[in-house]
Amino acid sequence: MQHQGLSFEEVKNLQLKHGKNILPAEKSVPAFKIFFSQFTNPLVYLLFFTGVISLFLKKYLDIIFIFSVVFLNAIFGFIQEYKAQKTLIALKKLVKPIAKVMRDGKRQELEASELVKGDIVFLDSGDKVPADGKILETVSFFVNEAILTGESEPLEKRPEDEVFMGTIVSSGRAVIKINKIGLETKMGEIAKTLKETEQPLTTLQLRFKKFTHTLIYFSIFLALLVFFLGFLTGKGIIQMIQTSVVILVAIIPEALIIAITLVLVIAMQKTLKKKALIRKLLAVETLGSVTTICTDKTGTLTEGKMVVSETDFFDLKKSFLSMCLCNNLSDSVEVTLWDYLVKQKDFYPKEIFDKYTRIFEIPFSSEYKLMATVNRYPADDNNDYFLFIKGAPEIVLEMSVLEENERKLVLEKIENWAKKGLKVLGLAFQKISLEEVKKLNIKNMPKLQWGGAVGFWDPPRKEAKEALSIASQAGIKVKVVTGDYRYTAEKIMEFLGIKVGPDEVLEGPELEKLTDAELKEKISNILLFSRVTPHQKLQIVKALQEEGEIVAMTGDGVNDAPALKKSNIGIVVGEASEVAKETADLILLDSNFKTIISAIEVGRVVFENIKKVVFYMLSNSFAEIVVITGSIVLGWDLPLTIIQILWLHLLCDGPEDIVLGFEPKEKEVMVEGPKSINEALLDKTHLFLIFLISFLSGFFALILFWYFAILNQNIDLGRTMVFLSLSFCSIFFIFPCRSFRKPFWRYENFWSNKWLFGAVIFSLVLQVFITNFSSTQKILGIVPLKSTHWFLLLLVAIIIILIIELAKAQIIKRKSEIKL
Repeated sequence: MQHQGLSFEEVKNLQLKHGKNILPAEKSVPAFKIFFSQFTNPLVYLLFFTGVISLFLKKYLDIIFIFSVVFLNAIFGFIQEYKAQKTLIALKKLVKPIAKVMRDGKRQELEASELVKGDIVFLDSGDKVPADGKILETVSFFVNEAILTGESEPLEKRPEDEVFMGTIVSSGRAVIKINKIGLETKMGEIAKTLKETEQPLTTLQLRFKKFTHTLIYFSIFLALLVFFLGFLTGKGIIQMIQTSVVILVAIIPEALIIAITLVLVIAMQKTLKKKALIRKLLAVETLGSVTTICTDKTGTLTEGKMVVSETDFFDLKKSFLSMCLCNNLSDSVEVTLWDYLVKQKDFYPKEIFDKYTRIFEIPFSSEYKLMATVNRYPADDNNDYFLFIKGAPEIVLEMSVLEENERKLVLEKIENWAKKGLKVLGLAFQKISLEEVKKLNIKNMPKLQWGGAVGFWDPPRKEAKEALSIASQAGIKVKVVTGDYRYTAEKIMEFLGIKVGPDEVLEGPELEKLTDAELKEKISNILLFSRVTPHQKLQIVKALQEEGEIVAMTGDGVNDAPALKKSNIGIVVGEASEVAKETADLILLDSNFKTIISAIEVGRVVFENIKKVVFYMLSNSFAEIVVITGSIVLGWDLPLTIIQILWLHLLCDGPEDIVLGFEPKEKEVMVEGPKSINEALLDKTHLFLIFLISFLSGFFALILFWYFAILNQNIDLGRTMVFLSLSFCSIFFIFPCRSFRKPFWRYENFWSNKWLFGAVIFSLVLQVFITNFSSTQKILGIVPLKSTHWFLLLLVAIIIILIIELAKAQIIKRKSEIKL
């Protein structure tokens, strides 16, 4: 049936009358709510509490500074969260539902939101129904309406039946006429009753929540300890309450979650530049832990640009008709067949396709690996009906009638082509009666006449070989999972440098016979799964996960969705079905295996940078605690005032924390094995270094205080030296934090992070400025320094860094010896 569709003028008028085909989008948080949410933090409450105490004590400068810190922290947090939200919204907009629609007599693709009532829409297997509509035509059409009914079994739909927005086409094809859009649809009615739900925490957020709780408990214990120590040594109760509260604020980095969110969003932007769209923040973290990639062959390891390189026709005319009439131009194979026919002498595929009426179709299915059509030539007075089939050669050959010696020769040829790396397609045909047409289905096929075979060459991607080598060096196992012929896949893998042994291949029929226990036992040794079905992909994922693997699985069809969802990282190509895209964590915009490796690399860098940020923050915070606790134990006046501690806290949780998350990858990132998904943020080495750094920074600060404040009786100078000593150590210590694998001066990316150098220069200039500016001297309780004082501060920072680097060197050496 021919469909003209609506005109553009009609569409324009209908859109003005009824609006667009959209449901209420997930509401973004208003800017003012983001800003005020920065104050809904228990730690900020503590700062307010400190401010109230300062008001009671009439320390008005303290009050001004405390609330300035709170306000500045809120502004900084607001800027980062607002940017993160805008970036995420922009990324989500990149994946837009597409509908195939007839407009002005032309079939075209456009965003589903542009549909109007009366539009004629074409649906294929794997598509999401874009709006409610009535079916005009169907071909073996089944729809999964689980999203509405909860029933997972697909329903067969016929002309005059209705289909609903959001449901998924399981198989077949249909033409529908849209009769409801947007809020008028069944999905729209449901949307009206739904309240906005909060997005659940990701695994990374849950991990940080646990980490923060541990830190809070420790902080409360330490604050109480400091309070009682101060009280026992004669300090005032109010003074110690203030000190204890500030300790809590100083030790817990408020900006940590903001910094981590920013790191993750930046990682999403980086992967997008590498042609990989990450749909879920969780995937950024999990990518770095992937141990096994189960990848398809066609288009991912190969270029996906096929050419017909071999043919073997028993019946040339009928084979050409099979290639022409059993063809929807829906994928690269069908387009390649059509292009081949166009080049043939005296054969005009467009004219022939238009002359033969298609009255029945069995669409291609990855389960059955074939497509069938029944066509009739209208000018044929005999009313002959022809069944044409194309599909996997062994499947089509099994359905065909051939002499045994002919069958053997055909199988040998197919096998030889496959060994050359060709994808092979079998062709068959049969004249049938109208009665046979009525009874025809996938399980009730007549015996066929073998038409011939076609061999396609799909060249391996040049960059895939390098990517596979990187994956191997990174300790990532790669398994090819394909529906193709075994020898075709083996040859492609050989081109890419992977030699597959006889015991490293498992074919679909053999896999079907294995129990779950038997598959689990064999799976670690298998490199190639050939002739697999979508449900077998799910079996493979489960078996690998039971063996402790973190699995990334590629797929594109609606039937791949269960395997994609079950895998730790579901990966689809940009042309995948909508249901597969929605299930996936990662969308390859260029369908390239190299892009998967690039995304994993970003994931590993993200995990390392998160650890660096946490390490840096805690090292600086605990140094302040050492100074305060040490002075109380020794019975001295506090070396730091409340305002100075708040300033240090702002400095330590300021620009340096953020820019450390921008660090590029170290070359060892893709040489070392995958990180365990359960690996702690900080291991014993990190904890030891945090203790060493905090102790050294605090120890030298206390020596400076003893010399200037106790020995020379100059408390203001002593506090100034402690304040600036901790500041300098914090500023310069960022360089050793950039790598735990080598000395900072041998770090290959030393000059790469320009933001880091900018932050360091800004902090140094700021410290010099506040020390020589009278207003900040009064606010912070500091005094100007002589050149000898500045030299001494610089010397202390250098000594501490050298000691830390010596400790790092010993740790690196010990780790190297253990590996050997």
